[in-house]
Amino acid sequence: MSRDELQQALAQEYPEINAHNLSQVEQFLHIEVGSIVLSPSESNVESMHLFRTVESPQYDMNRDNSKEGNPHGVAVEHIMTVKKSLLPPGVLRSLKGARKTVCNFSKHASAMGEFLEVAEHLSEEPVTAEFELQNKVRNTLIQALDSENEVVRVQAAAALYQSA
Repeated sequence: MSRDELQQALAQEYPEINAHNLSQVEQFLHIEVGSIVLSPSESNVESMHLFRTVESPQYDMNRDNSKEGNPHGVAVEHIMTVKKSLLPPGVLRSLKGARKTVCNFSKHASAMGEFLEVAEHLSEEPVTAEFELQNKVRNTLIQALDSENEVVRVQAAAALYQSA
């Protein structure tokens, strides 16, 4: 459905629909199978749950009642739960700027893919601590690229280039 068609269909049931709500529905309907879904932990504000969609969004008419709640959902598999600070820097920036419940961060797909390749193999605490240290070092080098000192900028660029 086009955005206009979706708006017309929703307006029949929800005449008060606004652009924000329409955008939320549109983003949800376009979640592709295999997409990575990030959901903040309710029990630990420093953690983020990562899921992978295994089906397209579905409508379950059995849940379409006031007791069950929202009949729309998407089936996912849990990949892992990580500290938010370990996520790629671009994803963190986008999360800070996100003002919607459903956001499309597909521009960060390759960074998330690389992150998952490394993070999925982390199972022991010492390895996780090493990964966190590497992530902090990388972030420090990235910040050093903005230094007013040219020597610092060049050394940071060289170190990042060598680690790539």
